[in-house]
Formats: sequence, C-alpha cells, structure tokens
Amino acid sequence: MLGEAGYSLVSNYFLRRVLPYYLMHNIISKLQAAILSNLIGRQKKGKIECTHAEIGTELGVKRTSIGHALDALCEKNLIRKVKRSSYQLNPRVAYNANGQEQRDFLTELRALALDSKFPDELAPELTLFSRTELG
Repeated sequence: MLGEAGYSLVSNYFLRRVLPYYLMHNIISKLQAAILSNLIGRQKKGKIECTHAEIGTELGVKRTSIGHALDALCEKNLIRKVKRSSYQLNPRVAYNANGQEQRDFLTELRALALDSKFPDELAPELTLFSRTELG
C-alpha cells in the first residue's frame, strides 16, 4: 500500500496547528499550500527534484504561477532552493525517512549555517515548534 519508497512523515503539530493557522489568516495562499503539499509528497529524504511545469500540471495551474509561490515558500523557510528545479523541504515540517536519517539531514543543514537560518527559523510572521522538539 505504501510502496517501496515509503511515505512522508508530516509533523502532526504542523498539520494540526501551523498549516490551518497559516491558511485561516492568509499567511500563505491556497496555491502555496497546494505546492507545499505537492512537494511533501514528492520528497525523497527531504530532497525534491521537479520543474515548475511538473508542479503546474499536477495542480492544474499555469507553470508561470508556480515561481512566485515557490519563492514565497522559500522566504518563509518552509523549503529551500538548492539550484534550478532542485529544492529541500524543511525536515522539521515533513520527512520521508527514519528518525535517524532526519536528524542526520538536520545536522547537515545546520552545518551550512545559512543566512536564512533554514531549517530552524521561519519567517517572523510564522510560528513553528521549538528546535528541541525535533532535534
């Protein structure tokens, strides 16, 4: 039923408290939420390879609509653009491997010491869980 690739583990806190709040208070748009959901389903150990056209086709929207929404998700630190058509999902939101692999990925990301503070800090208008809750 789950297939050989397994499935993405999504933070219950994110699904129950964060995402609904974002949507109800227009902090993220419906398109941004749909893209985030699409990326969660695409990820392989936090890494995503896809084009704007692929996402647009799956969501039934124009490819040109996808870029600005992806940029907004990056600004909020929900995802991080690595290069063209390559993204990393914030592993504190969702991850599709075991807990040790998630911790290793978090360690790898934290070692980059990014200016954006990905994955531990989101945009000021957002709240998430504390760093200690997931490692």
